[in-house]
Amino acid sequence: IEMETDCPWGTEAEYKLLGNIDLLVGGYATIALATLGVCANILAISVFCNKSFKSNFNNLLVALAVFDLLFLVVCITESVRRNFEDRSSNTSSFSGLATQIHHRLFPYFLYPLHNILLTCSIFMTISISIERYLAIFHPLVYRNRSYSWNLSCHILPVLGLSVIINAPKFFESEVIYDGENSRISLTEMRFDRNYSVYYQNWTRFLVLGLVPMLLLIFLNVRVFIAIHSRKSSSKEMTYSTILLLIVAIFILCHMPRVALNIYEVFDYEQISECGPPVWSMIFKNFSNDILPALNSTINFFIYFLAGKNFRSSLLRMLKCRKEPEESVFSKSSVICDINSDVCEEGKEVTEMEELENTKLLRI
Repeated sequence: IEMETDCPWGTEAEYKLLGNIDLLVGGYATIALATLGVCANILAISVFCNKSFKSNFNNLLVALAVFDLLFLVVCITESVRRNFEDRSSNTSSFSGLATQIHHRLFPYFLYPLHNILLTCSIFMTISISIERYLAIFHPLVYRNRSYSWNLSCHILPVLGLSVIINAPKFFESEVIYDGENSRISLTEMRFDRNYSVYYQNWTRFLVLGLVPMLLLIFLNVRVFIAIHSRKSSSKEMTYSTILLLIVAIFILCHMPRVALNIYEVFDYEQISECGPPVWSMIFKNFSNDILPALNSTINFFIYFLAGKNFRSSLLRMLKCRKEPEESVFSKSSVICDINSDVCEEGKEVTEMEELENTKLLRI
């Protein structure tokens, strides 16, 4: 007796479209965008490492750029594996040997690292928003921070939480050998219903989707209201708008991924029985591939458009010119140098004025 199923199978034309989108969007477009992002983040790190940009806030931007840079490198390797490598490999040729090496690295290094770095990028964006929030609403705490504050309170917690949350990813896949051939396969744990429902769907939806979105909206709306509720210069208004723009771009780039995760949570039974529908696999190329890569790439262009000093320092670096000596001030005036749009060059500032200038949201 044949069992009838109500699975919405895709048509041949839909699967052909899926194959084309996999290759163009998940392959060529993602690799090209990630390559641009790697170059852009290297430039951003080089600029922020200049003496004139030394500040706690800019150091956090360097950490974010490093996470984004590494994430984009892994994105390139993953796009190559999925779209340009054979599913099965052997050691009879050089390309087959390279593919097999990639297979061996994937389950216990590349795949977990990809998820860890994405989580680091998400949490680091929250950490930077918290830093701005402290600067405005808790200035005494912000001013009395120790030298190791950024490392111990902003960067290490991000790394630690990211590794803990993604620890199960080390056990989701494995390499299957058939003589000299190898292929990547999912483990029994990945197919376990409880694991899929409670960790893969609900936990990751809450920890990497809903909670980060709500935190970013709360923190940055409060910062925006605080700055606009007091007598602020037009430049202060501009910087607060830029911060909201960065958060808005982050939300726009990650919201499709969260939306797809919501769908998987509430339609788990149908997906587990019939597999994901064609439209969701097409959508995944955008939500899980190109949009996270875009988010990790675009920050450099925001820095470039927002900061006059960033642009000038970048151009000097590209032209192999040294930083002018007058751009390096004492510790009390370094923030004025970074935010020169609102501080007169060489003007001596007090601690409280310096603290006020940290409220100028330089992103």
